[in-house]
Amino acid sequence: MSRIHTYIFGFMLLALTATAAWGAYPPPPVNQNLGIPDSQFNLFAKEICWRCHKPQNLGFSEPPAGVPVKTTYLPDRHHQHVNTEIWGGPETPPFPDANGDGIEDTHYTCLNCHELAQNPDTGYLELVQSFRDCLFCHQVEGDERTVHHDTPWAKKAQCAHCHGSLIRSYGLKPGEPDIFDVFPDSDTIPANYRDLPPEYPPSIITPWRSGKVNADDSITSSAGTHPGNCNFCHNTADGQLDGTQNVESGFGPITVFTNQQNHHGTGVPTLTSDHLAEVDPRLPDMLGQVCTWCHNITSPSEDQIRGCQNCHDRTSLHNIEADVAGDGIIPGAEQAYNGHIGNTDNCWGCHGNNGEVPQAQSLGISMTTETVPQLNGANALNWEQGTEVPVTLSGSGFSSLNEANRAIVRVTDDNGNTMELVPTTVAPDYIDVTFPSTMAAGNHSVVVWKGNEHSAPLVVSISQPLEIKRAMCYSRYGLVILGGTGLSQYIDAAGSGTSITGDGVGARKVYRWGGGMIAAQFPRGCPSTVEVTNIFDSVTIDNLRLL
Repeated sequence: MSRIHTYIFGFMLLALTATAAWGAYPPPPVNQNLGIPDSQFNLFAKEICWRCHKPQNLGFSEPPAGVPVKTTYLPDRHHQHVNTEIWGGPETPPFPDANGDGIEDTHYTCLNCHELAQNPDTGYLELVQSFRDCLFCHQVEGDERTVHHDTPWAKKAQCAHCHGSLIRSYGLKPGEPDIFDVFPDSDTIPANYRDLPPEYPPSIITPWRSGKVNADDSITSSAGTHPGNCNFCHNTADGQLDGTQNVESGFGPITVFTNQQNHHGTGVPTLTSDHLAEVDPRLPDMLGQVCTWCHNITSPSEDQIRGCQNCHDRTSLHNIEADVAGDGIIPGAEQAYNGHIGNTDNCWGCHGNNGEVPQAQSLGISMTTETVPQLNGANALNWEQGTEVPVTLSGSGFSSLNEANRAIVRVTDDNGNTMELVPTTVAPDYIDVTFPSTMAAGNHSVVVWKGNEHSAPLVVSISQPLEIKRAMCYSRYGLVILGGTGLSQYIDAAGSGTSITGDGVGARKVYRWGGGMIAAQFPRGCPSTVEVTNIFDSVTIDNLRLL
């Protein structure tokens, strides 16, 4: 039985996104139209997780626009881990020794995540519902830690893997590819300020994080800051540390904090040299000292922005703009304060100064190569293997002024194998593309690319179809033997989502379920019809061969 979970597009949400002026005009706080809002992600509860990773089976609606890591149908996405390697990190299962043999399991089984308990009223085993709480498995340490930054990607400072081109992966030199080949930064100011060439020193137009001595003091924001500083826009409304509440965003109303609070609250763990070698031996020791990612206390104030450029360099900053009108992005011709390059007011917010502007120094590179696309969702997020599926991706900023940078879709499986798909339609807010039937079962990362700029990933989940190829029954014992593929695993518990019934009656005992075979005994002899249900699918067999 084929099953494709489809979700109604959030066209209403997208329409609101396209017309709403989130944040203040002029800021602060900055309009929350792209990527992660200017807030903090700690002190989690499952209800907070669900604001983005919304389980449709629990009645929640589509994910909000602008969430960098989107939900799939959550049970399917998690169930794809069955029989795959347990790699550790925040996703370490709560029951690492599921079979109780005293040795931690190396591959996922159902009981690594699910706990069984006997219902005192019925006497049957049931699944304990603790798995409904995200933090039961996705655990963090300390009040300022978050599971998002307790992953191998964050520990390797591979920001772009989850954030797309809005943030650059840390510490790459010109022409050096990302460790995970996210994108080469061959035409940008070197991100690592320790290697910045002497021919490009800071000048009067260089932005400061805050406190620029030659900022444009003729303009003062509500927070008391001036153009030429990051915190001219990225700030609370009054510049105070108690936050600006009820700022609209794709997440719904949020509390916006100061730029300093947000960066200090990322929760990226400090790693020792031993940890770094374990993560990746190519990483320098300084990568483990998270403070040095941003700060070089021996540098003068005008050089401090070079620390910011480790993650927010010229290529990333000059390609950020929200398509608030929904008609494509034209640099310089957009409404002000919805990005970095849409309006001259945006430029001045970063490069503002007191008027004594010398000739700008240049490395001979263009300021804007392409704008970053934002991928918000899809009308199909999971389907059966072997099915060719036309999918519409929703988001913003998909169209390009340069035909050579027409959007493409890259799909990467759990083993790192990548395929490139050419869309049939590319509009500013949607892409039509067909996923081929040759895709393997498992979770696949979907990313939209325009030139060297790319979106954050969206995950689609492809399940192996349940197929019964041989069916027989030993009449004397009522023993049904089935052979097939896509069986997955079985849990003998009420509500487990796995079962085998004969003529509507459950099996007396399941002797085997796995390795391509099911063996189950029925109390009334051989049934005329057998139904098998696993975590992905169900199938009915009515042609048993009697033995």
